[in-house]
Amino acid sequence: MAFHPDVERFLARGRELGEMLGRVHAAAFEDLRVRRAAPDEPNLMPEIDGYGALTDLWMEGIVGRYSPAQIEQLFMSALRECYEVLGERREAAARAAVPELDVELGVQ
Repeated sequence: MAFHPDVERFLARGRELGEMLGRVHAAAFEDLRVRRAAPDEPNLMPEIDGYGALTDLWMEGIVGRYSPAQIEQLFMSALRECYEVLGERREAAARAAVPELDVELGVQ
């Protein structure tokens, strides 16, 4: 059954938007990773995903040099570094995945 041409265009546009949202979601959340070292210790580096969840942690040669409380402080400062750039990285990934999408105004 064929729909009115306006309905067909509306449905096609809805499919396009759904595909765009899927690409944005994948780029800005599923595929995104951010790694940042602690400001005072480059050998401690957490990695978070686009959701902000910890996905990996590198701690090279620091366990014997710091107390557990110091490692905790270094880890938290490194996580703060990750979270500071996460929003910018999300937006950049979304724009790269769907260049025709204006994040502020919608689709151009």
